[in-house]
Amino acid sequence: MRFPSREWFEAAAVAMLGDPAVIAAIADFGPVVAGLVVESFCVLARIEPGKPVRLSFPEDEDELEELEPDYIGWASYELCRTLLRQEKPDPLKAILEGKVRLQGDLERLVKHAGRHRGAGLEALRGVPTEFV
Repeated sequence: MRFPSREWFEAAAVAMLGDPAVIAAIADFGPVVAGLVVESFCVLARIEPGKPVRLSFPEDEDELEELEPDYIGWASYELCRTLLRQEKPDPLKAILEGKVRLQGDLERLVKHAGRHRGAGLEALRGVPTEFV
């Protein structure tokens, strides 16, 4: 599946919900609405404990921002490719180093991400990914 695409993110959401570590992280973090912008591709995820992730695909960053998610992350295609290919990727480190621009409650994110470091990464590796 081509990254980034609607198909890839839908498969990634299913894969991640099959990971017990992700389920634990969602239960700990609580409900959240998060957006991601990779180059010009936008995705919005509504995540709640015990429920399937609901994805939508805003047309552009402006539309995504109008939806007022709790978090929005902006990441380059190259960074995403690197993180998905690394043996031990550290998305939190990328955020803290400013490689990912983030809008939202960074303190809450760091608190929970530190406890659930690496949750979902192996699940994402199971998603067939084609970088073009």
